[in-house]
Amino acid sequence: MKAFKRFFKYCLFSGTLLHLMSCETDEQGPEDFFDRDGFTVELSAEKTLGHGQYRASAESGDVVSVDVITTSQDNLTALKITKTVNLAVDATFGNSGSLVVDATGSDFTYNFSYATDTADVDQFIGFTFEATDAAGKKEVSDLTLNVTLSPRDNLPRRRWALTSILHVNQGNLEVIKECEKDNSMLLNADSTIVIDYGADTGAGDCLFDGFNIYDKWYLTADEKQFTWEFHGLFDPSTTVETFEVRTLTTDELGLELEVDLTVFGLGIETFLYTYKAVPRE
Repeated sequence: MKAFKRFFKYCLFSGTLLHLMSCETDEQGPEDFFDRDGFTVELSAEKTLGHGQYRASAESGDVVSVDVITTSQDNLTALKITKTVNLAVDATFGNSGSLVVDATGSDFTYNFSYATDTADVDQFIGFTFEATDAAGKKEVSDLTLNVTLSPRDNLPRRRWALTSILHVNQGNLEVIKECEKDNSMLLNADSTIVIDYGADTGAGDCLFDGFNIYDKWYLTADEKQFTWEFHGLFDPSTTVETFEVRTLTTDELGLELEVDLTVFGLGIETFLYTYKAVPRE
């Protein structure tokens, strides 16, 4: 009798164990649950935790391009794209915050492009992609976009302090003068430029500070050349100087200029000017 009870308990335990193993094998995860009807919205972006969650990063001025790949058992009818800023619908996007694209067939791919702006910097930017099929069913995926300030857009937001002038032809000899070490410039968003010679000016090596009046600056689209224009205090004609951009980050600006010094017995000399970003005010 005791042997029978032990055998019964063994069978009961074994049956329970097999049942649990079977459940574990057949268990469906969140993705299987949402996708089991064959309706999916996938993005060509980095996948994150959670169903239909994606993310991307960009700098201000970049164009973000994402493929929205939609698959359904029924024919698709529409793809609705909604933009949010800090979880609130951005009414400036599309038509009062949303853009609706006609979708066709059961497999539909749409290339979504978005040009980032400085207004997106340090904001919680989101895009919701909602697909609808002929049966009225909907499927959604979300994209979170992290936008940081680009070096170009950062230029007007900082003051640029002159920290170094290297004479490249002379083995990168440091030639910045003492009275130039407090010089800085403001590169305004309207392309005007302000040169600040600091307190140490108008005497000694910096006797002629202010004899050039700087008018405007601009940076080429490929960010390889920086140009400023100025005229003389007693000469209204415009002089244009173009620098090669050697460094452009949010913290440093390196500009290289070739200067004809043959009149002084030298040649075409190259100088590298380094500016560091400091608070604008």
